[in-house]
Order: sequence, then C-alpha cells, then structure tokens
Amino acid sequence: MKKLILTTFLITTLNCFSQTEYYSTNGKNRLTKAELDVKTSELKTKYEKISNKEVFVEFNIDNTETKTDSIIHFVKFEINDPNASKGPLSEYVGKKLPEMILTDINGKKIPINKLNGKPTLINFWFTTCAPCIDEMPILNKIYDEYTEKYNFIAITYESKKQVDKFLKTHLYKFLHIVDAREFTDKLQLKSYPVNLFLDKDGIVKYSEYGIPYEQDENGKIKIGDGKDFIKKLEKLK
Repeated sequence: MKKLILTTFLITTLNCFSQTEYYSTNGKNRLTKAELDVKTSELKTKYEKISNKEVFVEFNIDNTETKTDSIIHFVKFEINDPNASKGPLSEYVGKKLPEMILTDINGKKIPINKLNGKPTLINFWFTTCAPCIDEMPILNKIYDEYTEKYNFIAITYESKKQVDKFLKTHLYKFLHIVDAREFTDKLQLKSYPVNLFLDKDGIVKYSEYGIPYEQDENGKIKIGDGKDFIKKLEKLK
C-alpha cells in the first residue's frame, strides 16, 4: 500500500511539473512561443506590404487558462504605426539592461552589462523571422564599416543547434548569443526584430524595431538602406 501511495504521489507530482505552455489566437489553435513569433513576423510582413509603410505587430494576452497538463494564453494581435509609438523597450532608454549572464554560440559566458568601453548595437531576432532576415545584409554592411569601434551582438531565444543550422545558409556577422529565453522573456519582447543602441557605458540610448522597409521607383517594397541606424551609431561615439 505504501508503494502504491508513493507511486501515485510521484505521478501526480510529475504531472504538475510537466505543463506545456501554449498560445491561442482563436480559441482553437495551440501555438508554441516560437510558432507565435513566426505568426507575428508574418503579420508584420503582410501589413507592411498592404500599407506600404513600416508597422509593428505585438500580441497581448487577454486571459490565461491553466490545465493539468498545459497553460494556454489567449492572445490578440495589435498592429501599430511605429511613428506614433515610443518604440520597443522604451522603458530602458536612459538605463542599463537587466543584469544577466548570457552564453554565446561558442559557449563563452558574457555578462550583458560588461560590454563597457565601446558603443554596442544589440539585435534581437530569431531564425524564421522574415524581417530579421531581410535586414541582415544591411546589418552586415554596418558591421563591416564599424566593427573596430563598436560591439555588434545578435541575441535569440533559440538554441545553438538552430542558429548553427541557420548560419550555414545565411551570412550574419554579429556575435551570436543563443538560448537567451530567460533574458528575452524578462524584457517582455513581443515583436521582432528589435535593435538597441547602447553607449560605451552600457546605457540604452535608442530603441528601434527593424530597419524600415521602403518603396522603390517601381512601387516594390524593399528593405531600407539603414542610414538612420548609422546616424544613431555615429551619435554614440
């Protein structure tokens, strides 16, 4: 009888700690956080093509349902004009980021607030984020021009394995921080990409979404030239 009680207790305990977290956009589907981020990215691309201007897409959690084996967040998307917004992570402008020791793709530990000495551009991204991928060639050019004077860091919640696979087919020259879920959750990131500009003392000076898209002479939507990003970096000297 004691063994039976103990076995039952262990099973119950394991079930309590094996809840899977999901997100639902319509009350029927079940999305992981990674799938929700992909959907957010797709909506951003879709609405930018429709409106011919940059927009940003965020999700808000309306309510949460907790079950024995899962936690389900019911979310709604919000689409906004960034020109009318304070920008992403605006609460950190004028401050340092939360203390956190992160891990780069080679396993080296990097305290996020120990980057002092050089201004820093931090890019938050993930491997299936279309706007993130679109801006990489421009970010690479900026890196080539300023790599001696600035730190360039790319941070993702995804695993080393996922990023390694991505980098086999995509050139992205930044220093890569992986498995940073705790950090991105602490910042409450809801939309990607996000770019932060830090001064040499680690103070956040500017917060931006991705490099804005623009319309060429033929009406085609393409990624911009990143000149506004360069101006912000120049101001950090």
